[in-house]
Amino acid sequence: MRGRVVAFVLTFGLVAAPARAVVTGEIYGPGSESFRIAVSPLKDLGGGGTLGAEFARILSRDLELSGYFKLLDPKTFVEDPQTSGITADAIDFTGWAAIGAQALVKGGVSAHGPGVTVEVRLFDVPARKDVPQVGRRFTGGRADVPRMAHKTADAILAYLTGEPGPFDSAIAFVSNRGGRLKDIYLLTFDREDPVRLTDERSIVGAPEWRPDGRALLFRSYREHFPYLYEIDLGSHQVRKLVPGPVPVLNGAWSPDGSRLLVTRDRGGDANIDLLDRAGGLLRHVTDHWAIDVSPSWSPDGRHFVFCSSRTGAPQIYVGDVDGGPLRRISTTGSYNTSPAWSPKGDHIAYTTRTGGAFQIVVVDADGANPHVITSAGSNEDPAWSPDGRYLVFSSTRGGRHHLVMADRDGRSQHELTRGAADDTSPAWSPRRE
Repeated sequence: MRGRVVAFVLTFGLVAAPARAVVTGEIYGPGSESFRIAVSPLKDLGGGGTLGAEFARILSRDLELSGYFKLLDPKTFVEDPQTSGITADAIDFTGWAAIGAQALVKGGVSAHGPGVTVEVRLFDVPARKDVPQVGRRFTGGRADVPRMAHKTADAILAYLTGEPGPFDSAIAFVSNRGGRLKDIYLLTFDREDPVRLTDERSIVGAPEWRPDGRALLFRSYREHFPYLYEIDLGSHQVRKLVPGPVPVLNGAWSPDGSRLLVTRDRGGDANIDLLDRAGGLLRHVTDHWAIDVSPSWSPDGRHFVFCSSRTGAPQIYVGDVDGGPLRRISTTGSYNTSPAWSPKGDHIAYTTRTGGAFQIVVVDADGANPHVITSAGSNEDPAWSPDGRYLVFSSTRGGRHHLVMADRDGRSQHELTRGAADDTSPAWSPRRE
């Protein structure tokens, strides 16, 4: 896709309107690193302290993770962010061009008590200009600065590629980083250390987001058998989601949040049921002697993808939620699990076993054009970003199980978590409001 670089300043919490852009290069996709960009710390306009540096650090990491940019080394920057200007008439475009910058982010920050105002612009260096008619400002509290940076990254990607980025979102996952037992943790792109959400003191797994992003469902053995629970992210209250004594292995909300697909153990056979929002049975979606697990909805709410052993080894199938014939879409390997349907509806990702290790496969929604996007270590449990361009999964490429983010072609891959713990079963949230 042909790249577009524009100057902009966004209002915190608002979506920027489309604007005419100056073409200075080409963007083909994550991993191309077509744009060389410099992100300068914001100028302290009064009371900003370290907020400008924090903003630049978070924005730089987002842009690097996107795979579209080559971030220039701040040691090579030609202007002091605290003494130089932040408008086009006061910027040394010749100097920035000399170090190879095609785009430049500059701006200012001011803080008064708990309130913060951030102004940020993206300059087209070869054109020596910005586009001031799209100027805006972020306003909020000091704690909102990371989200301001994420929204800026998403907006830069929107103007360059025509689609917002995924960075104003969060990733839930299972980890034992709090001790011997596992719990659900939450990671945002501005944090090095995730936040623990649950304290189950039991075995937990299978986190999935509610479509409004305000709650997570997960499996817990707190009652000695697997049942499905939901934690509200605002109150941190946990409730049992599906009533009754039948064990529930995992589940997924429909895109509109009105129904649930769950895997239940019906007399020794794991099958998939369709439930209403209160957990009442609407219909048995599968009824087979084999094991049917891990349902994932299509974004239109009409179809679902799941894993089944009905042909002997686990394979990936697609069916209609309201019934009808199933079709197998996995063709690579003899052991395929953990399917996830892209929010765009055009691709499905799943895990395949190859040569004793697990790898991530991305296929078209009809099963055509399978592409293995990983090779190092063992990689499992893919989950899609809200824009459908990226995946997060658990990988042992560094030794322990850690989370890795990759574009759907596998060209750009970055480790998101580190440490001595095992991080597994990621689930990527919708964009935050």
